[in-house]
Amino acid sequence: MTVNPNWPLIEDGWAPYWNANGGAPWDRFVEVTGRTMGTGGSQRGRQYELDQVRSGELSLTLANTDGVLDPTNTSGPFYGHIAPYQPYRKRAMWPPSINLLSQIMATGGDLGGYAVGANVYNADIFSDTDPTFSGIIVASATAFQGSNVLQFSVPSGSAANARICRTMEPAVLPGQTYTMQMRIRNVTPSTTLQVKAGIGWYVAPLAPAASFTYGSTVTLTGSATAAWTLITVTATAPAGAMAIDIDAVVAATAGATCSIQIDAWQHEKGSSASAWTQPGVWYPMYEGFVERWTPTWKYGTYGTVSPTAVDAFALLSQVKLDDPLTEAINAASPRFAYRLDDPAGSTTFTEAFGAYNAAGIARSKYGPGVIAAGTQITATDPVNGIFTGSSGTVTTFTNPSPGQGGGFASSVIDLATAGITGPTNPAAWTRCVAFKYTGPTPTDAACIWSSMDRQHAATGLFATGARIFLSIFPDGHLHLVIGGPTGSFGNVTFTANNGSFPNVLDGNWHLAIFGWNQTAGEVRTSLDGNNWFFTGFTSAITPTGLVSDSLGAWYDIGLGGAAGDNWQGDIAFACEFGSYLFNNNTDAIYAAWKNSFTGESTDARYSRILQYAGSTALSNIQTGLTTSMGPAAFGGQDALTALQAVVDTENGEHFVGTNGRVNFRSRAARYNALTPAYTFGENVAAGEFPYEDCQLDYDPTHLANQVTVTQSGTGQTFAAQDATSIQAYFPRTLTRSINSSSAAECQDAADYLLSRYKQPSTRVSSLKLHPSAYPALWPVVLGLELGTRVRVMRRPPNLNAIQIECFVESIKIDWDDNGEATATLQCSPADTTPYGIFAAWHTTLKTTVSSGVTSITINNSQDNTNPLAAQLAAGTQIVLGQNTANQETVTISAVGATSAGWTSAVLTLTAATTKAHTAGDLINEVLPAGTTDPTTWDAVAALDAVAFAY
Repeated sequence: MTVNPNWPLIEDGWAPYWNANGGAPWDRFVEVTGRTMGTGGSQRGRQYELDQVRSGELSLTLANTDGVLDPTNTSGPFYGHIAPYQPYRKRAMWPPSINLLSQIMATGGDLGGYAVGANVYNADIFSDTDPTFSGIIVASATAFQGSNVLQFSVPSGSAANARICRTMEPAVLPGQTYTMQMRIRNVTPSTTLQVKAGIGWYVAPLAPAASFTYGSTVTLTGSATAAWTLITVTATAPAGAMAIDIDAVVAATAGATCSIQIDAWQHEKGSSASAWTQPGVWYPMYEGFVERWTPTWKYGTYGTVSPTAVDAFALLSQVKLDDPLTEAINAASPRFAYRLDDPAGSTTFTEAFGAYNAAGIARSKYGPGVIAAGTQITATDPVNGIFTGSSGTVTTFTNPSPGQGGGFASSVIDLATAGITGPTNPAAWTRCVAFKYTGPTPTDAACIWSSMDRQHAATGLFATGARIFLSIFPDGHLHLVIGGPTGSFGNVTFTANNGSFPNVLDGNWHLAIFGWNQTAGEVRTSLDGNNWFFTGFTSAITPTGLVSDSLGAWYDIGLGGAAGDNWQGDIAFACEFGSYLFNNNTDAIYAAWKNSFTGESTDARYSRILQYAGSTALSNIQTGLTTSMGPAAFGGQDALTALQAVVDTENGEHFVGTNGRVNFRSRAARYNALTPAYTFGENVAAGEFPYEDCQLDYDPTHLANQVTVTQSGTGQTFAAQDATSIQAYFPRTLTRSINSSSAAECQDAADYLLSRYKQPSTRVSSLKLHPSAYPALWPVVLGLELGTRVRVMRRPPNLNAIQIECFVESIKIDWDDNGEATATLQCSPADTTPYGIFAAWHTTLKTTVSSGVTSITINNSQDNTNPLAAQLAAGTQIVLGQNTANQETVTISAVGATSAGWTSAVLTLTAATTKAHTAGDLINEVLPAGTTDPTTWDAVAALDAVAFAY
């Protein structure tokens, strides 16, 4: 294999192994590089910083004279395995090398960005023998090359052909012959292990590798100073190969546990092993999904196919989100969910996910009650007593004699009419129901949900036979009964002594989640976000043989339709999950139900939307600076629109990276990027990188002097305007909706947008780089990512140099089969003013103190590098317990000695305290009048305002 030292090694890979929607996989691609022809290109990003990011696209033409890539070619090796939205990647190695592996694989961890001791699973290095499913990087003074090696454990008894070390990362070219080599040794004294090199092929989607070819077997004798042994294997990829698997494998059953080290790993095209070569860096150029295949035949005989690929944003734009509660339920894999939001007049109730038919109404043998759909959500407390996670209506039950035992007329929603008779797996299940009770205090019980078998010889909650009852008892608390067919049962009361469960006879809405785990002998209950677990139960309470499931009373088929403990009130969202849920799921369901996730940060909201959209792409999510969002309102939106709304709130950015990963960056990413990663200009001697063409814009595209920010959750608006800009440029408006729950943050957003856009700025509309003409540009072009800060220099003759600080917003790469490649960047200006928050000196109390003390111990303040005595002088007044009932002002007499990195300090006071103070209370300088937050000293400060002078 010959490499061109002035051109990177390019690999185009298509992944029929993963079928459609395979996410952004690390490995298992078919190489189609040799088929590329004509021109091609990719484009990612947005036009300006206020615009939405569009889906990144890749276009190219592939030769297809053999019809291999024609989906209709029944004789082709990939027939039946070519589909829309299969992954596609383009990547480049610079500098180029015959070694197709990544640097971490080839160098044993010397290169690749992993530290000694790190697990290498995320580097696409796997192991069938090591308990961690991968290996670690180990420092070695006797490494074959460099100073690190890869180490894997092989336990005693590991079977022949178990793979000690393997990767599927390089793309495979069908029909190509490959040779793999590595240096290997056993460093466990008094052990031996037989090993060999192997190459296998993936020939069916989502199936294990098969058709392995092995090299010669060698015996590794264990020693702390063992010599290195070379193992090699050569094999040719079959016509239908979808991926490659290259390995070091166990050749005979391991007789003892040993540690195997590997170094100088190489995989190359060809039938013999070349001298080991250190590979360059594999730079991802694009990863997405082939949206369409367009085979064409020119002149009747010459076939081509022109695939168009889109990135993960295109897939997300096609996913419609439901309301937050429905999405939270769906994320927990429900068996069914009856929302009970059917329109008024309905006599059947539909299942939300189409898993079951509509459920009907059944009447007891004593006569009917009334069940009415289409009721509005109301509560005694209209603010705190309702749920807002789902809009719509609920279902009202008006059964006679609620809570008074058996023998009364009633109607129930009979889930058995939809084929539901108890949990599918009685040994592990969870149920969820929202309710509001409006009847009188029960004298017996008010049953919300019941499931029963046929063997009841008497009525009531404690009758014999298998059953599940969720009811309100006379004490106002929920009561759960789970019983088995032999009469054994478990009782759980949702009381104040068990998880702080509230009394539910208040006319307000409540959410109950309950379940049974036979393996653990555990019953779980959750009411309004309070979780509690009850253990010690036996499998005898597992409710097998259930034949009925009803909402609104206990309803006993075994007694001919007897019913009792009637329910009066509203019910919504009756769900069951086919597993025993834990707090992460139940907490999410409650937060969605109660307030649509109000209070979560932007990064948490962004991750949640990706989860609910079913995204299979990996992601890089930064911590957002907006720490409390308003209610999620993405119901009915596509996922990409919902994600963009989060980005707008954060004032950050998001994009799909060259490696196919979804990136979310907080506003701090740009605020804190103060120096350019690259400088483009003609002064190469000063480290600048040359460009061929630079086009600038100085226009009013983003000019705004009347800014209005709307708080999404409330509809309240916050305005900022600049009279000078209005006079100069006429009124120019900018509106934005953000979903922060903080009014102050909404006003800050308006002030920031005005500060940034009240005056026109110079933008780089086009900056053309030409790496094929100037190879030193290759690592720059390949390493550029959206959001990178760069500097552009222009030096007009006999004039001062022009310097433009900007961020990369769009990257367009074009190439052809004549050896030409260019990259065109579009950039937006960086903020011309750095920003900061002026705060009072503040910290917290380290230990609780009573009144009458003359010294206190504090935790470190934000600056714990400089001595505290340099920050607080004797005579300074400070406030203890800021914003608490025991707030008091004291004067410092002396400051204890501290050194760099201090974590606590002692302050001596001029007089004894008069009040007690609790560990964690705020301590700070005395604040200006009207200010209570020491983290924002000047409450009236705004962007562009001058509140101090030196």
